[in-house]
Amino acid sequence: MLRTLISAFLVIVASLAVVGLTLSASTGRRAELRFVNSTEPKTLDPHLITGEPEGRIAEAIFEGLTRLDAQSLEPVPGVAESWEITPDGKTYTFHIRTGARWSDGHPLTAQDFTYAWRRLQDPSLGAEYAYIMQMVRYSEAFNTHEAQASALEGPIQNALHELGHSSPGAVPDKAVRDFVSKQHLDAVLKGTPNAALRAFLLRGPGELTQGELGVLATELAREGQRRRALYQEAKLHFGIDGGVYAKDEHTLIVELVAPTPYFLALTAFYPAYPVPRWAIEKQTGRNWFLPANIVSNGAFRLAEWSVGSRIHLERSDTYWGRSDVKLRSADALPLENQTTGLNLYLTGEVDWLPQNTYPAELAQDLRKRPDFFIGPALIVYYYRINVTRKPFDDVRVRKALNLAVDRDVITREVLGVGQQSAFRLVPPGIRGYTPPDTGISYDVAQAQKLLADAGFPGGRGFPKFGILYNTLETHKKIAEVIADQLRRNLNIDVSAYNQEWQSYQQSTRSLDYDLSRAAWVGDYEDPNTFLDLFTTNGGNNQTGWSNLVYDRLLEAAGNVEEFVAAPAFILQHASRAPELERLADAVRLNKEAPSRLKVMAELRLELLGEAERILVHDEFPILPVYFYVIGDMVKPKVKGFYTKLRGSDGATRSNLRDLHPLRSIYIDEHPSPRDGAP
Repeated sequence: MLRTLISAFLVIVASLAVVGLTLSASTGRRAELRFVNSTEPKTLDPHLITGEPEGRIAEAIFEGLTRLDAQSLEPVPGVAESWEITPDGKTYTFHIRTGARWSDGHPLTAQDFTYAWRRLQDPSLGAEYAYIMQMVRYSEAFNTHEAQASALEGPIQNALHELGHSSPGAVPDKAVRDFVSKQHLDAVLKGTPNAALRAFLLRGPGELTQGELGVLATELAREGQRRRALYQEAKLHFGIDGGVYAKDEHTLIVELVAPTPYFLALTAFYPAYPVPRWAIEKQTGRNWFLPANIVSNGAFRLAEWSVGSRIHLERSDTYWGRSDVKLRSADALPLENQTTGLNLYLTGEVDWLPQNTYPAELAQDLRKRPDFFIGPALIVYYYRINVTRKPFDDVRVRKALNLAVDRDVITREVLGVGQQSAFRLVPPGIRGYTPPDTGISYDVAQAQKLLADAGFPGGRGFPKFGILYNTLETHKKIAEVIADQLRRNLNIDVSAYNQEWQSYQQSTRSLDYDLSRAAWVGDYEDPNTFLDLFTTNGGNNQTGWSNLVYDRLLEAAGNVEEFVAAPAFILQHASRAPELERLADAVRLNKEAPSRLKVMAELRLELLGEAERILVHDEFPILPVYFYVIGDMVKPKVKGFYTKLRGSDGATRSNLRDLHPLRSIYIDEHPSPRDGAP
């Protein structure tokens, strides 16, 4: 009762404080649908978007070859009205709708996709999501190989020469390891077929003779030449007559390196959207996405962008499926103040509050309302551990930290709306994926023993360290609880500290932290969207951690046929080698395409499970905390908003990604009682 009264008091006080903003937000053309979008988008360029607020707008104003059906979130025809897939699962032929047009009236053609996908991979653009489409033939070479070749032929050779010059005799092991680390050799040589270089990366501790140094220099130069040749080949063919290319204006061919079960879901994701070449080149690539300049192809058009106030969307007259779009207009409000957002909802100014756009401390009360729904989410909350700093370079220390945290206290007492304690990275609920064994639990005695084994008995001698979080009240509470548990359970000196978003991002990217808060929202429903975060030198890794076996497992999952052809290395290191070998044999023996692809998909998930096991059973570069729940508030009049999904197979499941395409939403001013699927 006391909590309810306090919550009500907070809402009333906040309402009085934001009357001016509420009135301001309600001025101008009132859209049929209004929702809080948490923050101002940084860009609406589909190739540069990385965040959820930008993604919600992009999904409304652009459309890919496929789109996600609102009721199933399965890929259905978008700009492409149909497609065929070759029996080996590697080549897709998409047929572009003859009625597909851009918002300025230009016909939309297959060439718009070849331009867009080549632009995404152009290293000069610096698209963070370029990697997500690199199952397409030539794309990775076009995006990465020139820079890698330059490094192998220049700075790395120079550093190797200095290494030999500084040690006229044998080069000490530490110097060799420092060279590998500083030159990011694991990342630069990722995927190399060169047996000598693979052996070097796997070598155990020991000196390097001058003769071995000379061989290494030769092989690195050879690998640089190989990558430069592959880049030149990709430059000549990618987007032109290979990888992705237009057979004619309405036929797009896409060639994959290997079968990718979730590929059609990716073609509905914003990195794969087409973009208008003429509009981008007219603005020399800058500000082409602002209302006065933008040309888009989605169900809605960007009618207005008033910074700090709203983004106003209107139904597009040129969209091929405009007769299916019932919603005439929508407003996205960029509100970072969660109390303000809640009050706008309570006063009827907005119709939808997505997750994390209302005060977390009021969630216990809000969940009692009939317009509040809650469900599991494809999101994990975790801490990165900076393995480049001592003593966090010691796996025993990292495991001790994991074992000393009682996650149930956080989910029960700090959060309290159904979040699940996380002892792994990949959230539950992904179809077909069996999570691996984990070495994470709550075991203070074992944590203390591990810390003693690492040279810190009773916590003595352990350096003071910090837990970094970006400024938000919930992050503060969680960090303080974890710091308190580590102090009490391990007798170590630790404190939580915050930084504003931009500073926090810079600190994590530059590895200027000890432990750092993080979270990841699955971009598609597959374990790979979480596990590929931690490949060597990955853009979102930001821990300094590298593991060759982990990298090879991700590579094998990305190209199962290559693993089947040469499984020895992974079988040597896998915990479930007999099962992997059984599935590999089944792939070899199975010549019928549909059943062969089915076994390959099963084998792929087993390989991903092996990779996750390294993270949470062997190496611990992260400290998982909890799996999110989705908790949205939506008015009963908002229809086409599905909290439960029904797949094409008739099975129902939760909307783990909390995706609600505006294309399918409409307003019913006289709604019937809610049935759980608005």
